[in-house]
Amino acid sequence: MIKEVFLGVRFLVSLYFLLISFSLEPQPRSFLVISTALYFSLSLLAYLKFEKVRVINKLLDLPFLPVLVYLSGHPSSVYTFIPLIVVHTPRSPWVATFLLAEGIAISTYLFITDPLTLFSSLILLISAPISGMIPDFISTIRKDRDSMKRLRISYRKFLQDFARWERDRREMESLRFLLDTSTSSGDFGEFLEKVKEHFKLKSIRITPKRNIDDFSVLKDKDKGLLVVPVKLEEGYAVVIFELESPFQLNDDVLVSMLEKSGRMISLFIAGFEEEGSLERSIKIG
Repeated sequence: MIKEVFLGVRFLVSLYFLLISFSLEPQPRSFLVISTALYFSLSLLAYLKFEKVRVINKLLDLPFLPVLVYLSGHPSSVYTFIPLIVVHTPRSPWVATFLLAEGIAISTYLFITDPLTLFSSLILLISAPISGMIPDFISTIRKDRDSMKRLRISYRKFLQDFARWERDRREMESLRFLLDTSTSSGDFGEFLEKVKEHFKLKSIRITPKRNIDDFSVLKDKDKGLLVVPVKLEEGYAVVIFELESPFQLNDDVLVSMLEKSGRMISLFIAGFEEEGSLERSIKIG
C-alpha cells in the first residue's frame, strides 16, 4: 500500500494548491495550475509504474513542493511539507531530511518578521519526521514483544521437556541399578543394603505379616517413612523405608523406585515360615 499512500497524500496536496489558485490573479493562477497538474501527473505515473519509475516517486516532491509553495503566494502553504515529510520518513529518511530543510528555509524566509509564527512553523515541521517514525517504532516494539513472548513460550517448553527428559533419565538409571543389584546380590539383606546406600536412606525395615488387606503404598510425611506392602509366595511382609528428609516423599521417581525395590524382595525369599518371625522386624542399616 506504499504507492497508494503516496498517491493519496499527493492528491490532497495538489487539491490544496488548486483551491488556492482560485484566489490568485490569472497569470500566477495559470502557473500554479500548470505546475500542480504536472506534479500530480508525475505522481500518477509513479503510481501506475511504481517499480520502473521508483526514483521519480522518491525525488518528485523535492523540486516541486518549494515551487508550488512559492507560486501559491500563501505563507500557510509551507505546511504542505508536513504530510510529505511524514510519508517519506519511514521509507526515504534522506528525502524527508531534504524536505525538512526546504520547509525550514522557506518558513524562515516567509515568517522572518513574525518570530512567533516562525517558531510555531518550525515546531510543526520538526515534529513531522518524529510522527512519521512512530509507526515503525510501534511495529518494532510489537515485533520485539512478540519475539520475547515466543521466546518465553519456547523456553518454558524447553524446561518442561528437559524436566521430562531428566525424570526419564533418572528412572532408567535407577531401574538399571535395581536390575544389576538384584542379580549380583546373594540375599535380600545384601540387596536392601545396596538400595539403602544408593538412595541414601536412613534405614530399611522388613516386618513379616500374617495377612495384608490393602497393598497400597503409604506415605508418612511426618516421620519420612514409605511403607510398601509385599505379597510373598508364602505370606506377606511390609517393607518400611526411612528417608533422610520427609520432603523426599515428593520425589515421584524416588518413591517409584523404592516401591519396586520393596516388591523385589520376593525374588530372594518365599516367605517367613517360622512362627516366631512373624511381627518381628528385620532392620537393614
